[in-house]
Amino acid sequence: SHVWGVLVNRTDSARIRPYRDFAFLLRQSMSVVEEKNELTHIATLKGHSDRVWCCAWHPSGTLIASCSGDKTIKIWGLEKDNNWICRSTLEGVHDRTVRSVSWNLAGTLLASCSFDGTTAIWAKGSSGVYECIATLEGHENEVKCVSWDVTGNLLATCSRDKSVWIWEADDDGDFECLSVLHGHKQDVKAIAWHPTKELLLSASYDDTIKMWKSHDDDWFCSQTLEGHTSTVWSVSFNKDGSRVVSCSDDRALIFWSLTFTGDDAVLKKDFSIDGKHGRTIFSVDWSSDGLVATACGDDYIRIFSEKDGNPFSLLCQQKSHDSDVNCVSWNPSANHPGILASAGDDDLIKIWQIKPK
Repeated sequence: SHVWGVLVNRTDSARIRPYRDFAFLLRQSMSVVEEKNELTHIATLKGHSDRVWCCAWHPSGTLIASCSGDKTIKIWGLEKDNNWICRSTLEGVHDRTVRSVSWNLAGTLLASCSFDGTTAIWAKGSSGVYECIATLEGHENEVKCVSWDVTGNLLATCSRDKSVWIWEADDDGDFECLSVLHGHKQDVKAIAWHPTKELLLSASYDDTIKMWKSHDDDWFCSQTLEGHTSTVWSVSFNKDGSRVVSCSDDRALIFWSLTFTGDDAVLKKDFSIDGKHGRTIFSVDWSSDGLVATACGDDYIRIFSEKDGNPFSLLCQQKSHDSDVNCVSWNPSANHPGILASAGDDDLIKIWQIKPK
């Protein structure tokens, strides 16, 4: 049973935190987990004046972009001895919360999206200062997530207006909307591109995940995945795109396998992990070396791994922020293995490293 302070679900724009799930906390305190690994805190990035919604690693692994309810984007750089400094603050373009940021694979462009209904494209000018080079408009209201595909030519955005938009960049830096995808019945929370193919997943408040693909430049929904019993907040592919993990307000992780028959791609549910999270799981990220990290409303980060072909199990967990953890993101660079960034409602970004005890 749950004890709630108020009968209100979390929304992106405002939240009233429920009281702790006492039954879950009791189970957690009584359980003894032999954790052979631990998350070591190595840096805290302070500068935002409101909750931090998202943090995204530059492909080099030495820069992080973050975005916040304070309407700004910050670019953080790694100096010596794990010392991080804020190198740039991007402001004056979005006039409401900035909800999501994403680097293209080349690291030359940064996309940001906002509750003001716009998506901005940023690039470093000749003077070394990041400038807004394009503003994409079209969504009816809040844009919740933005993501580049592997080529850097396609950009996807999703919104509270229940739609997903596909944009294409030309050689001159102009963007054209290729397609507006309708199908979700509620707010679309997140999107994720396949790491090598022109496939896109979207996650929604309608409790479903949809897979989108194109045929002769015509985008369509090829599959709707049902398995979660509440809002799906985040999805992530593994390194080669053969598997997917999703997380939800139902506090479950679901693992899916992706198979191809000719041009047809099909996702099938493999298994789920329940009972490991005390509240909503807001973000999930699958590292290149096979670790799955989650960000949870119970203020914890959790790391899951699989060994010897056995299903994923809890590797370690760490109380990481003083309030909801909104985002987790693994460093993509092979030069920085086991490094994780998190963003929280406490206005902070934190950097972690997973190490053996």
